[in-house]
Amino acid sequence: MNPCSHTRDFNRISIKTRVAKLLVVLTIGIVTSNTIAQDEDDIDRTYGEGNQSEGAYSINGTGVLADMFRNAGSEIFYSRILGTPARRADVIVWAPNSYRLPGEEEVAAIEQWLAAKPGRTFIFIGRDYDATMDYWVEVTKDATDDEKILLALKMLDVWGAFQVKRMQLEDGEDCGWFTMNADSTVKTIKSLEGDPAWLAGTENGKFHLRVQGFLDFTEKINQSSFSSPYDYNIKLHSNGIPIVTEITSPQFYRSKIYAVVNGSFLLNVPLVNHEHRKLAATIIRQCSQKRVVCFLESDYDDSENVPVITNDPAPPLPPSILTILQSWPFGFILMHLIVVGIVYCFFRYPIFGKSKTTFVLTTTIDDKTRKQSVANFGRHIQALGNLMRRSGNETYARNCISQYQQRAHQSETYKPQRQKKKPN
Repeated sequence: MNPCSHTRDFNRISIKTRVAKLLVVLTIGIVTSNTIAQDEDDIDRTYGEGNQSEGAYSINGTGVLADMFRNAGSEIFYSRILGTPARRADVIVWAPNSYRLPGEEEVAAIEQWLAAKPGRTFIFIGRDYDATMDYWVEVTKDATDDEKILLALKMLDVWGAFQVKRMQLEDGEDCGWFTMNADSTVKTIKSLEGDPAWLAGTENGKFHLRVQGFLDFTEKINQSSFSSPYDYNIKLHSNGIPIVTEITSPQFYRSKIYAVVNGSFLLNVPLVNHEHRKLAATIIRQCSQKRVVCFLESDYDDSENVPVITNDPAPPLPPSILTILQSWPFGFILMHLIVVGIVYCFFRYPIFGKSKTTFVLTTTIDDKTRKQSVANFGRHIQALGNLMRRSGNETYARNCISQYQQRAHQSETYKPQRQKKKPN
């Protein structure tokens, strides 16, 4: 099938939902100049979280990418733990909020997951990027000269805060898949080179990727095939900087890893760019459609990684009634107790059999217990007399009795006469 047709389909998909909303957010930010005076924290900058989290519409979120996967027919779910919860996924997307590379536990857990089932894909998005700077650059474009001065000060604050966080990068750090090149030079990439299938339908010169540090594969690629367990295929690159690299290995046959330099074309705000959405659509096609996709979220300190739970058993649940019934001798005893309880409830609460003709009455006047007949009308007279006694008004009681007697007499003497039928 022509890859360009796939691109057109995904272009239509990407116009929907979050992209439109993000465009509205950017437009409001550009047009409304009073946002300049607002604090930077007024902008949602939550990193690497999707559309079921607080960072759904964050400028650094993954909600738009998740919607593109969903519109391609994939099932989406989210996890904050790498291990047991993510085992049912066919694709894992991880944009860790950490400037350190994955540790040994993370690498081992991911490779174990890749090897468990063929055709799985793990997408790792480097952290050395923050869309906040790009956001304020867009706001500055339509600002007045006076506003640009204030915006320049704000961008200095944003840039300084980002550079302080980047100090956690460790140049030459090796996770086994790649090493970290903590270059501090900012490189704006507008053109890409690489696999023609990945660039099909895109317009070179219209990309806008911002790269400082990057994932370096030079040493890994130069190793002999006997000393390296991985094979590398750089799909996209620019001036020697790998943008997207495919990693395969005999250890996880027919599964693969996509190492993405950073989120400058996969996070929410960068995906407003039409060409970036085409690249994201290409990655989705490489994962194949109608898959179960897990977005791994790491809302932790920058120095921490996602905790790994691989062999830890789930916490024991309290025993259910079925579990108890299946155990000896508790099941045998409990079954008999349940039957006896049901029989007792039928005996105690429902009314079965012949109705009672007598009942035991304890009066409140003389506190005596007597057996009286249910059909005894005197019970009604006695109860009525007790009520009248409580009123404490003898005249009122006599009037009530007199009215009752008059009504009873009228009902006995009055007999309505039947009307005679008129002859036809």
